[in-house]
Order: sequence, then structure tokens, then C-alpha cells
Amino acid sequence: MTLTISVPDRSLSGTLPLALGTRFWEIDAARTVAIVMMVAYHAVYDVELLTPGIGPDPFRGFWGAVPEATGSLFLLVAGASLAVSDGRLTRRGVSAVDRIRRHLRHAAVVLAAATAVTVATRVAFDDRYVRFGILHAIGVSILIAAVTVRLGRWNLLLGGVLLLGGLVISDVQAQSSWLAVIGLDIVGFSSVDHWPLLPWLGPMLAGVGAGAALYPGGVRGPALDPLSGHPRLPRWATVSGRRSLAVYLTHQLVLIPIVWAALVVAGQDVPWPL
Repeated sequence: MTLTISVPDRSLSGTLPLALGTRFWEIDAARTVAIVMMVAYHAVYDVELLTPGIGPDPFRGFWGAVPEATGSLFLLVAGASLAVSDGRLTRRGVSAVDRIRRHLRHAAVVLAAATAVTVATRVAFDDRYVRFGILHAIGVSILIAAVTVRLGRWNLLLGGVLLLGGLVISDVQAQSSWLAVIGLDIVGFSSVDHWPLLPWLGPMLAGVGAGAALYPGGVRGPALDPLSGHPRLPRWATVSGRRSLAVYLTHQLVLIPIVWAALVVAGQDVPWPL
């Protein structure tokens, strides 16, 4: 499970009250919260992986719901970030074609990282490897949102429809594993990280719609005026939110040894996980 990817803030024309490279601290903070949720869940997951049964069950109850909540937050923020970026580019006079090209380049970076995850998990988990995980979902969703962003707030409605559609088709069984990407129930399919387009394209487009409503033209709208006078969070408090892709790709490499060491110190007989 894991992380979403931010769309970088673009430079603005002189008509906008924001300097070059300005970021909205609340977006970085929301992304950081999602990262904390992800790391907390994976710590519980890693305990279960290394010493089954001694910790909370990561697949049921409260902890079982954390991955979906975390992924939803990442997707919402990714969608809002794309809307902010597109709004700023529009205010600068960048054409629709060039805006789409920029979004597609960003999607390509995410999908390249997703491919690396697929290769790595193919080695580590064999048949349960990541075929279409959170990075795949985000990358493809950016490709789609690069076009639908022009619908503005209507993306909220479109996202809701896709979310409901995903819930409807999730019980429809099929044989081809390729249909798992859509969200159908594939007999015998198993993956350590699976985020099909339906329903998970829904939160992404909902984020685009929310971003268009809250940040018209890439600036804070009236609903967010109170945040303009709010003290910015310290830079260290949101650094992980500004580097979400790097955190996603590396956090388990750091977390698993830490969890292993903590279990050993606690007196558990745990084999070296690597």
C-alpha cells in the first residue's frame, strides 16, 4: 500500500500574489499526514510479517481500514495538486496542449517508479507481485485527469460516479487477470498491493474537482482565506510531503530493519528479513 505523488508547483506570472516556487503548506501537510499513516500501517504490517500473531492484525478492524483511508488521502491530494498546477499554468497563458504535455511528463515519472516496484516485488513476492499498485493507479489517473481537469468542479461529480461504479463491479467475477486493472473480481488473483482504477480513479478526480473549487486559478479561494494568515508549519514538518515519491520508494527499506531490530531487542526470535 502506499503513497501518492505531488504535482510540482509552477512559477506564476506577475499578476498572481505568489512568488516563484511557492507551495501551499496545507497541501504539503495533508500529504505528510498520509505518509505518517502509511508508515504507521507498514510498521504494523512488518511486525505481522516477521512475527505473525504478536501484534495487531493489519488486515481487520481499525488497521484493516487504514490502507484505504491512506490511499484515498494520497489520491485526493494528488488530484488537488494537479488542479493547482493546471490553474497556475492557465493563468500564465500556457496552452491546453502544453499543459497536458506537462502533466503527461509527470505521469511518466510516476509510472516509471511504478514499473520499478513491479520488478522489485516480482523478485520478492513471486506470484503476489504488484501488477497495478498505488503508483500505477496514480500514474494512469494523472493521464486521465490531465484531460478531465478542464471540467473543473464537475470532476467532483465524475469522481463520485466512478467511486460508486467501482463498488458495483467489485463483485463481478472474471477470468482474465488483465481485468483486475479495472476492478473486477478475478478468480485466483492475489497481489500485495492492488489499487484498480474503479473505484480509485474516483478519489483522484474528486481531488481535482475540490482543487478547482478551493484554488481557482491556482490560488487560494475565499473558502481558504483563513489559511492565508495562519503561520506556516516549520519546513521540517512537511519535508516528507514534499518528497512523497522518494519516501514511498525507500521507506520499507528503512522500516523493515528498524522493526526487526525492535523485535530482537524485545526478545523475539526473528530471522533476518533480507
